[in-house]
Amino acid sequence: MPSETLTVGSILLRIFLSMLLSGILGYERGKKLRPAGFRTYIVVCLGSSLAMMTGIYLTDLYGTGDPGRIAAQVISGIGFLGTGTILVTRQNQVKGLTTAAGLWASACLGLALGAGFYLGAVLSFAGIWFSLKILQKVDNYLYVHSKVINLYVEFNSVSDVSRFIAYARSQNCTVRNLEMNRSKNADGSTSVSAVMSLKFEEPVSHAHIIEIYGALDGITFLEEV
Repeated sequence: MPSETLTVGSILLRIFLSMLLSGILGYERGKKLRPAGFRTYIVVCLGSSLAMMTGIYLTDLYGTGDPGRIAAQVISGIGFLGTGTILVTRQNQVKGLTTAAGLWASACLGLALGAGFYLGAVLSFAGIWFSLKILQKVDNYLYVHSKVINLYVEFNSVSDVSRFIAYARSQNCTVRNLEMNRSKNADGSTSVSAVMSLKFEEPVSHAHIIEIYGALDGITFLEEV
């Protein structure tokens, strides 16, 4: 017979908590217009919870098996979904890692709730929410007071890159991690793009740096990455 822990009341509680906790996380991501938001997080967490409950149900029904096997497959499978939210821009900037990690964590919440591990799920939810919401303020503080700025710059020619570096050094700035790429334009000319890190001796305003360095001769495009 199925386990007495999987009563109608307990199943409804697990489903409710799965929707509530994942919905809060998904709402936070959705407000920032991330690829996976409110509905995606809920569906992922509900599916994981159902998978865990199904594993428990089948184990109790047949008296054999391991309910953790289905959970293991969920953890592996959610990686493919998370990969779809990760993007690599032409500036080699990786975006979507936090959303992908959030989906994975949402699946883990569902597994914990499906197993009836309510305390662990709720405490983990609090930790995840703190990381997404509160620690972002810490991250923003560190960003504003950073001495390093990462830039993607498009130049007219290689000589313009040299002038850019020379100007940066004249401003007591160190150029690091320079990666250059050449490409052919439609008119047959060659343009140069570069990703680099500029390190200053003191914290700088990133908006001011973009304004000043973007106005230099030979630069056709500049943005922070």
